[in-house]
Amino acid sequence: MATILAPQSEERGFTRWDYRVSGWFSSPHELEERPGVFIIATQDFSLPFVLDVSESENVRFCVLNHERRTLWRRSAVGGMLYAAIYTEDAESPFLSEFQRKNIEQHVRTLEQPMFGTDDLLSGPARETSHHI
Repeated sequence: MATILAPQSEERGFTRWDYRVSGWFSSPHELEERPGVFIIATQDFSLPFVLDVSESENVRFCVLNHERRTLWRRSAVGGMLYAAIYTEDAESPFLSEFQRKNIEQHVRTLEQPMFGTDDLLSGPARETSHHI
């Protein structure tokens, strides 16, 4: 029996963090295979509570295969929500990645997500020092 996909309705989106955001979606399959920054959240409050933020050349693939996806599910008491800020390809891969990392850092600074650079559940960040 063939599966028939429903036609996509108008894009769901909103403005937050000074960017146009595509989402909130209940499935990562609704994310596009485009470069951008993805936001993982849970619906526990009046606004979705951000669990993680990261950037990728392929948002959907990265979310579906992310090393922290099990941690996201365990922490998403109100259910998982997915959103993305898509970026247009810059003139070079370096500039495109630089743009995504800047957006990711901006959203991380505003939201202070549970997972990511300094995971709250993984203990304090280790400092590395080089003595000569």
